[in-house]
Amino acid sequence: MNRAQATHLCVLCDLGELLADPQAVTGGMLHRMWRLNTTRGLFAVKQLNPAIMRKPNIQHEYRVSEAVAQAMAKQGIPAVAALQCAGGLLQEVDGAFLLAYPWIDGEILSSAPVEPDRARQIGITLAHMHMLSLSLPEVAPLEWKHFHSDDWDILTFQAADVGLPWVHSVRAVLPMLLQWTQSYEDAGEKLMQQLVVSQRDLDQKNVIWQTPTAPKIIDWEAAGLINPAMELIGVALSWSGFVVGAPDKEIFTTLIDAYKQAGGTIQNTGLDALHGLLGTWLGWLLFNMRRSLGESITSEDERRLGIRETINTLAILRSLATHTEEWAQWLDER
Repeated sequence: MNRAQATHLCVLCDLGELLADPQAVTGGMLHRMWRLNTTRGLFAVKQLNPAIMRKPNIQHEYRVSEAVAQAMAKQGIPAVAALQCAGGLLQEVDGAFLLAYPWIDGEILSSAPVEPDRARQIGITLAHMHMLSLSLPEVAPLEWKHFHSDDWDILTFQAADVGLPWVHSVRAVLPMLLQWTQSYEDAGEKLMQQLVVSQRDLDQKNVIWQTPTAPKIIDWEAAGLINPAMELIGVALSWSGFVVGAPDKEIFTTLIDAYKQAGGTIQNTGLDALHGLLGTWLGWLLFNMRRSLGESITSEDERRLGIRETINTLAILRSLATHTEEWAQWLDER
């Protein structure tokens, strides 16, 4: 985003006069973030990935996800929603799609296990979101994504042709990919029977802690319908550190217990919930395999990120599959 685009956005969203060039903010798996310093204060701007914005109906999907964030905030959930601007939330400025937010000062935690008090707060907040049972007519019905064996085959052959570093690792687990896919699809029949509107990506990178007791939930673009037990076990694993190593059982159970004590209920088995979670990570694996082959990217940096995320996601899937029964029991015994 250049200064001219930022200046135009300030006018559209009544952000004040720009005092300095927009400052790039590090982080983000898909989009670019900027910090604007204006006469009315500080603002965060999300510049949406142009490759993503070419997808059909995507602008409507972003508007719906922000509507979810707004509805959550009105109900007392610490959600950070996009600011209303002239013509709506999503602004197209000289070819760039932009969303403006209030700037939130605070700390974003790493993917390592968090302190028990923070896990407890996340469990309570998740329970409150689920208990709202929000009903928003614009939220699309949940479609249980299907993965096809041909997709994995074709992508690995394409990767071999260009010498991508993950090709042999993925081909080695092709039988397991099919098995994980079947487990995920079987679980869907049960998980689809209970759905709530939620954030659907509540990990450490999407929470800013203004203080140790004041979390703000950002990045609602994945918001929509989800099975509550499936989201709960995914959140508990994330905040207990499973993305970077073995999850901390104490943190996992602290979050689950806080969720239940706050009124959250668990109506599915841990096994079904974990099998549903496999599908989330299978989808992320497939996206990054395609991204590392040049799909949905606008720069070489994004392609390299796709390569790294393919390797990381494959390791996460292996870990989930290896420890499914153990981690399912952690949920069931609560």
